[in-house]
Amino acid sequence: MNGGFPGPKMTTGTVQKGPLIWLGLMVLVVLLGLCTTFALVATVAQAWQEHAQARWPEVTARVDRCDLIKSSTGRKKHGWYYISCRLSYVVGAEQNATNVYSTKGPPADVRQYPPNQIGPFEEWVDQHPPGTPIVVRYDPADHTKVVLVANYMPRGGPRTPNNVKLLEFLAGSFLALLAIARITRPRTLWRSGSSSMPRNP
Repeated sequence: MNGGFPGPKMTTGTVQKGPLIWLGLMVLVVLLGLCTTFALVATVAQAWQEHAQARWPEVTARVDRCDLIKSSTGRKKHGWYYISCRLSYVVGAEQNATNVYSTKGPPADVRQYPPNQIGPFEEWVDQHPPGTPIVVRYDPADHTKVVLVANYMPRGGPRTPNNVKLLEFLAGSFLALLAIARITRPRTLWRSGSSSMPRNP
């Protein structure tokens, strides 16, 4: 028989629920902070590389061949495809030849969204038969390293703008979660934090 005042019973699970949720939120904050840091480093490195490539000299190359190649992924039935092009060009009196490649795309018979992602790859190859002129920039320190100037392959071109958008999304999400974590911090943690601070005599 309870001789005291009636009241709700507090179980250990009820008491621990709030701090556990907050700790889980803090784990997400830390993980998102790490992702944001990694994205920042990758964005800066990519932007620096593309800035340097934009200052490389230009030359008009000729397409020797362009093919759609099936990558060897170890799967028997399906494999992704990429464009492989052989280009030749002259720098001064020096004859150069190099290969450029696209990213990979799935074949049409694989379930995908959006559908027929391989279509632009096939169109790009058809539009660049042997002898097609294509403007490239070459590395002054290594004339066999080139980047396309404008006529990019599918999914090609500068990556910095997309990297910046991803960085903005990650940074915004990190700051939002951090603010939520500060607002929802359990009172017990606030008390323990304040009690540990030294008081003036």
